[in-house]
Amino acid sequence: MTLSDRTTDGFVTVRHLTETIGSPILTVLAAPRGLERAVRGTVLHDPADPLPAGADQCLLMPGLRADQPAAAELVRDAARLGYSAMVYKIRGTATSALVAEAELSGLTLVATADEVSWRHLDALLLSVLGSQGVGGEPTTDTSDGLFTLANAVSAVIGGSVAIEDLDRRVMAYSSLPDQRIDSLRREGILSRRVPEIEHNLERYRIALASNGVVRFPEALGALPRAAIAIRAGAQPLGTIWAIESPDGIDTRGERALVDCARLAALHILRSRNASELELHKRESALLGALDGLWATHETSFRLSIPQGADLGLLGFAASADATGLLAMTAHLGYALSRYVVPFRPDASIATTSRAIYVLLPRGGAQAATRLAKDALTTLRGSFGNFVRAAVAPTDTDPAALPAMRREIDDILRVTTAHPDAPHIATLADVQARLLLARVGDELSREPRLRHPGVTAMAAHDAEHATDFVASVLAWLDAGANVAEAAAKLDVHTNTLRYRLRRATEVFGIPLDKPDERLTLWLQLRLIRP
Repeated sequence: MTLSDRTTDGFVTVRHLTETIGSPILTVLAAPRGLERAVRGTVLHDPADPLPAGADQCLLMPGLRADQPAAAELVRDAARLGYSAMVYKIRGTATSALVAEAELSGLTLVATADEVSWRHLDALLLSVLGSQGVGGEPTTDTSDGLFTLANAVSAVIGGSVAIEDLDRRVMAYSSLPDQRIDSLRREGILSRRVPEIEHNLERYRIALASNGVVRFPEALGALPRAAIAIRAGAQPLGTIWAIESPDGIDTRGERALVDCARLAALHILRSRNASELELHKRESALLGALDGLWATHETSFRLSIPQGADLGLLGFAASADATGLLAMTAHLGYALSRYVVPFRPDASIATTSRAIYVLLPRGGAQAATRLAKDALTTLRGSFGNFVRAAVAPTDTDPAALPAMRREIDDILRVTTAHPDAPHIATLADVQARLLLARVGDELSREPRLRHPGVTAMAAHDAEHATDFVASVLAWLDAGANVAEAAAKLDVHTNTLRYRLRRATEVFGIPLDKPDERLTLWLQLRLIRP
């Protein structure tokens, strides 16, 4: 008996389904005829029943084991009956035989994560199909599902549970009558947003950087909490926060949080509308383009870049002054998406652990600079002055995107490390500092290139509270002008001359040759930036 059989008039491709939902929820094991096969619906089928006709359907096979004798026959039947793909759970079984059969039969074979329920997977696939005008949306309410999950976890843990998005808005919360709760959670529930507290950003950074449950002690009147990140593959979607019971959280409670995070990811993905799904698809394409994975024509197709268009690429990152850099980057990426899309719906946005990249397929560096200025002004209320933006030069060739990304990374490296660097910068604004940083990289890779006297002089200053490094550097900065350097150091000229002479005698510091002075100055600038 067929458990569900939903067909439609339109279609999307197997590639669109697998890339939109992503790993680890869906993983392609075999695609002998490529991933461009049309999908017009899903069939959830009991392998004990005869397989119905399924032209352009995605076949979901609960109960199928790859090591069953009938599995290979089901693959052959599915290919013969026109199915676009078959989805099953590996459950620790060997896959090589079934993959080989799929390759021979010409059927796309896809694995889904063992912990994903078939009902949720079916609803998720139908959400993606519905977002492209294929079929209808699932009937279950996503927000109701999140509230149900929060209550289920709270029943196990004993404390209040909140599910939040990346903008720190409370999407759902538990409401059990006997749950443990504090004033901070009550305020978050009433305002539907997490209150601004000094240590919050660092806690979000830790939660988003961790692969499992993390624990936080009582602080500033807030009860002890456990947290876990919600992810779809590597993409963060939000966080779950649970107040611990007086006895803490046991293994069962941690397991409940892990399960809740996985199910919450499915609910959040199901709630995404067509434009959000398109943004997610473009993000994957932009990351691939920035890494140089695609040919030029493929990049243009995936990112909808018009031929000969002036490409603008800019990057955003949190400065080194900010605490909780990873948390800020994730939240910043979310906030930028909400800001950029209404003004530039053609833009592609990609968030990594260190930076957010925005590609504008028209307008070049001029449009990118304009957008950066407006974005920083808008985001200042939420992120303060910790955000830096970098603008790459205009190019018309999509193949240049990896080089443009490297330039963005170089600029952000400098501007996020120096508080006095411009908030919006091009390479010309930071060229000197970047060159110094590159020299430092080379000296780190090749310590033998360093002058041993510089290291000895710095060590002597640290041990004996002397000022040899500052004195030599000031003299070099002043172009060997003793009077100017002495005035800067606020010492007598004879004092400075004595220090320079002793630096030469004791540490072998060469001050009489231009090339030697240049290399010496570079090394000292890296010690005293």
